[in-house]
Amino acid sequence: MKKIILSALLIIIEAVLFVLILFIAPPYGWFFCYATVALAFIFVLFFVFQKKEYLIPLALLLTLAADFFLVILARPVDRPYGMFFFMLVQFIYGIYLFINDPLHKKQSIILRIIINLALVITGIIVLKKQIDALSLLSIIYFANIITNIICCLFNFRKFKLLFIALVLFILCDIHTGLVIADGVYLTYKVDGLIYTIVHTPFNFTWFFYIPSQTLIALYYSK
Repeated sequence: MKKIILSALLIIIEAVLFVLILFIAPPYGWFFCYATVALAFIFVLFFVFQKKEYLIPLALLLTLAADFFLVILARPVDRPYGMFFFMLVQFIYGIYLFINDPLHKKQSIILRIIINLALVITGIIVLKKQIDALSLLSIIYFANIITNIICCLFNFRKFKLLFIALVLFILCDIHTGLVIADGVYLTYKVDGLIYTIVHTPFNFTWFFYIPSQTLIALYYSK
């Protein structure tokens, strides 16, 4: 009963904040955005001692740390710090998957090494002199979230909800990355698909991000 009530409250509150952020854009919108992540973290705390599993709560806590730099401070100079914490978040989810899927440990290690090396080398080749701390941290982050998504597929029945959450997570960050890269690392063709997505007034980042963090919290409680 406790789980049902708390889950219902989480979904209702997150849904209200979702509508406020995306369609009403209230003053101090950053507060409502940060609150969606904080609520997911607070929710898992109600179950942490019962479940005795601390990696997902730690990942959500680090997500809060990342969003402190990216949402609360929201200064370009703080982006590398935010991305550093997001990179740690994916490391934590990777460790969680590694521990909880013992049948595929070898595959997950090999896959993670290959994807990390491939994306880092490709990023260095493509960006050349434009490579910096933010772009390098972003590449490592994307390499690990992609690996985590694939690792969920190794045992899809068990990690289905987490898989959906991480897919939404990466869609959020793809949009954010494209926005940040516009005119800094990349140049988009005017009126092209990517240009249109980047310059649309709709907040795709939080459209994906809010349900992502909500699903991670619900996954933890199941």
